[in-house]
Amino acid sequence: MPEPQHSTSTLSPHAARLNAAIDAHMAGRLDEARAVYEAVLEEDPIEPVALHFYGIWLHQAGRHAEAVEKLELASALEPDNAAWHNDLGNVFFAVGEFEAAAGAYGAALDITPDDHTVWNNLGAAQMQQGRNEEAIAAFQRAVEIAPEFLPSLLHLGNLFEAAGDKMQASHYQCRAYVLPPMEGKSWEMVGISFYFLGRLEEAAQAYRAWLASEPDNPIAAHMLAACSQRDVPTRASDRYIESHFDRYAETFETNLLHSLGYRGPSLIGQGVGRVAQAARQFATIDIGCGTGLCGEHLRPYSHHLTGVDLAGKMLEKAAATGLYDQLEKAEITDYLLRHPQSCDLVTAADTMIYFGDLEKVFKAVATVLRPGGHFVFTVEVLTPQDAVADGYCLHASGRYRHGRDYVRTLLQAHGLAAVYQNDEVLREEVRQPVAGMLFVARRQ
Repeated sequence: MPEPQHSTSTLSPHAARLNAAIDAHMAGRLDEARAVYEAVLEEDPIEPVALHFYGIWLHQAGRHAEAVEKLELASALEPDNAAWHNDLGNVFFAVGEFEAAAGAYGAALDITPDDHTVWNNLGAAQMQQGRNEEAIAAFQRAVEIAPEFLPSLLHLGNLFEAAGDKMQASHYQCRAYVLPPMEGKSWEMVGISFYFLGRLEEAAQAYRAWLASEPDNPIAAHMLAACSQRDVPTRASDRYIESHFDRYAETFETNLLHSLGYRGPSLIGQGVGRVAQAARQFATIDIGCGTGLCGEHLRPYSHHLTGVDLAGKMLEKAAATGLYDQLEKAEITDYLLRHPQSCDLVTAADTMIYFGDLEKVFKAVATVLRPGGHFVFTVEVLTPQDAVADGYCLHASGRYRHGRDYVRTLLQAHGLAAVYQNDEVLREEVRQPVAGMLFVARRQ
C-alpha cells in the first residue's frame, strides 16, 4: 500500500487541518487522521484531498469497496494528479482487480509517461492477467528510464526464464545481481555477471575483491588475469583446472550440451572419421577427457581407450560411462611425455583452450604418437577484437584463443602435418556463436 502523500491545496479552507491529519496518518495515528477526514467530508463531501486520503484509510481498514469509491471520486475531481491514479491502481491491485489496476496505472502514465515506478506497476498488473508480452514491454520501459530499477529487472528475468529464453533471462538477472549492496553476494558470481554484461573492468574489480578475500584461490587469480589482461599466464594452472572442473562435475554436461549447444565431442568424431574406419584399430588417448563426452565417438575406433584429466571428480563421471579402458588423473603433457610412441590417436576436445602457449603440448603429442598416428583437436580462434602478442590470447571468458597460422606453424615445427582443418562453431556464449577450428594432424 502506498504511503499517504503529504499534499493539499493551499487554496482549500481545510488545508491546515488536512495537512495535520496526513501527518498523523503517516505517523500511524490512524484514528486521529480518520476523525479529521470524516469531519472535513461532513462539511464538504467533495473535498478531493480528504476523499483521497480517507480512501487510503478505508483500504487500510479493510473497507475496500468504500475505499475505491472515495479514491475514484478524488481522481475524477483532480484528473491530472498522476500520483492519485497510481494509488487507485495500487488499491485495485491489492484486492485482485488487475484489469482495473492496469487502467488506473495507464491513466497515471498519460500524465507522467516517464515515471518508471508506474511502468513497473502496470507491468505487474499485466503479468497477473497473463499478458506477458505487454508486461515485458512495460518493465523494459521502466528500465529504459531507470536502468538500475531492481523490481523491473527481477520481473524481466523471471518472465524471460518462464518463456525459455535463458540468455535474455540471464541478462536481466545479471543486471539485478550486480546492484548494491554487495554484502552476502558471491564475488565469483558478481564477476561472472559483469563479464556476461560485457563490463570487464567491473568484472576485474570483482575478481580482485574475491582474490583479496581468498589470496590462494586459483580461480580468482586466473579470472582476474583474464578480465584485467594483467600478469596473464601462458597457460591455466593445474590448480585452476582441477579446482574449476571438480566444482562443476555434477552440472558440467547439462550446462555444455543443453545450455551452450556444445559441439566439441561430435566434431572430434567427425575429425577421426576423416582419417579412419570404425574398426577399433587404434590405441587412443583422450586428453582432457572430462566427464567422457568424447568416449562414444572414440570407442568404435579404439581397441584401447585411455582418458587423462586433472579433475578427479570429472574422471569419476567418465568411469561411469563404461567407455574407457583406462582413466588417469594427471597433467596431460607430463602423462604424454612419460609414454613415448604408445598410441595411434590423440584427441582433445576443448582442451587447448586452457593452454596459451601450445609448444609443450604439441611436443608431448608428437612424442606419444607413433609415426603415422593422428592428433584430432579443437581450438577457439582469435577474433579481430582480440589483443594478441604471441599468436594467442587469454580471453575474458578465462579460455585461450589461438591464431590459425600460429597453430599450423607450431604443428609443423613438431613434425605434425595438418591434413584437415575447418572453421567450426564450438558452442554459444552470451547469445553469440564461439568461433573455433577443428584440426586433424598426422605424425610424420
